[in-house]
Amino acid sequence: MSSERRLLVVFSTIALAIAARPALATADTQLWTKLDVKHELTRRWSLTFEQHLRFDADISRVGAIMPEPSASYRVTKWLRFGAGYRYEYERNNDDELVSRHRAYVFSRLRKDLGDVRLDHRLQLQEQWRPDANPVNRHTVRNRGEVSYTALGDLTPGASVETHHILNEEGNTIHLGKVWLTAGVEWERDRFDVSAFYRLVTGQYDASEPPGHVIGVGVGYEI
Repeated sequence: MSSERRLLVVFSTIALAIAARPALATADTQLWTKLDVKHELTRRWSLTFEQHLRFDADISRVGAIMPEPSASYRVTKWLRFGAGYRYEYERNNDDELVSRHRAYVFSRLRKDLGDVRLDHRLQLQEQWRPDANPVNRHTVRNRGEVSYTALGDLTPGASVETHHILNEEGNTIHLGKVWLTAGVEWERDRFDVSAFYRLVTGQYDASEPPGHVIGVGVGYEI
């Protein structure tokens, strides 16, 4: 079997394993959509604006509306740093739409091994939640991703992302949730379309049901 066929088998196996995982009766299915516009200011600096619109309760209502500007700086071909802000108009635990704010910084490492691309993103974020206790939430996110780049305009990939939450004093940390994702991106010229399936598993609260996310994104570079 060729290396291309082996990698396609790996991606297919990951996607099937995620989809086949047993779910609780109370599990929620959500639809996450994203529209983003990117502009390269220079060879190293870039600006991005993303508009997120998410539907929850088995895709029956609007769950969140979130505009998000960000900027990043490419240090080398394999290292990039960035920062951003997200305004979150989303539902709280009482199913009320409330305003929240998130600021974050991140680093991204990238390595190409032939037709296989490896990515790692470390993100530190601070969320201000005036409706919740505690008001501030400090989160450390780690995402490892593998993708296959030899299929022309199509790039399949899979990732694992952990969300570690710090307490109010910042001196203890626990694993809050894990995202398991498999998807594909189509890109041509300055236009791209992506789709994915994501399993969201709560780790800290054993009573929290898993979440199933279908994601669709459209992007354009100006």
